[in-house]
Amino acid sequence: MFNSFPYDKWSEDIAEFWTWGGANSTGTYILTVLGIILMVAAVIGFVTMENGKLEHQAAALRASGALGPVEPTPPSAA
Repeated sequence: MFNSFPYDKWSEDIAEFWTWGGANSTGTYILTVLGIILMVAAVIGFVTMENGKLEHQAAALRASGALGPVEPTPPSAA
């Protein structure tokens, strides 16, 4: 086994290893914003997909008569 670490010790000079710049660089902020945008898009896509699946299942249950007739509830008198 060999040691491939090119330095004698770990110091602050080599603490930041980031392909697109240091900890407070523009690249870090750009990747953070892109990550947040991707996360929001994924959540919206997931909710849209699940809503479609629920609507499809509800339609199938209504067509089979499993849910029965849906009666609207009267508004409460306040």
